[in-house]
Amino acid sequence: MPAVSTRREHHLADAKCPTCNHEGLDVAELEYAVGDFGPVLLSVATCRFCSYRHTDVFSLSTHDPASTRVKVMSSEDLKVHIVRGNTATVMMPELGVSIHLDLNNEGFISNVEGVLARIEDILRFLSRSLEGGKRKERADLLLRKVRRAREGKLRFTLVLKDPFGNSTIISEKAKKRRIGERELKRLKFGEQAIAARKRS
Repeated sequence: MPAVSTRREHHLADAKCPTCNHEGLDVAELEYAVGDFGPVLLSVATCRFCSYRHTDVFSLSTHDPASTRVKVMSSEDLKVHIVRGNTATVMMPELGVSIHLDLNNEGFISNVEGVLARIEDILRFLSRSLEGGKRKERADLLLRKVRRAREGKLRFTLVLKDPFGNSTIISEKAKKRRIGERELKRLKFGEQAIAARKRS
């Protein structure tokens, strides 16, 4: 895990919890030093009255739109750390799974195994909620693949595509390339990233 260089805590007395509507949220801000990528801020908002928790990640330096990938070949590679900003799509093509962007999208700092665990939780919930049929069969198949990957028994590639460049994979094995405008237009937040670059 990257080293924490600064920690700050705040209580936002007037902020309402989006889950239970109580006033007051606690926010912890942790600044991490992430090698050549530069400083990253992890923000964690929690509610004292219910289980609400929201995380976000911001790069404190400017980066180009980027696609970063790493090949996970062994159980040792499951320890590789990931910084995922809330504008990044996570893809694992060989597993047929990805984390797309939605309204409650969260940024996080984790490792490859932690990303797989998030996907496994979603697939387990989906499998329980579906009643037979092809969708349940597909969810169960993906769940088995993700479990094998977490056990280090399945090789796969993890890809982060971030229009704002707020995401990275912390590994010498990771490969990074700049995302061009044509590809940006196919990504969520890509048009906003193009507009922001034109304004700067």
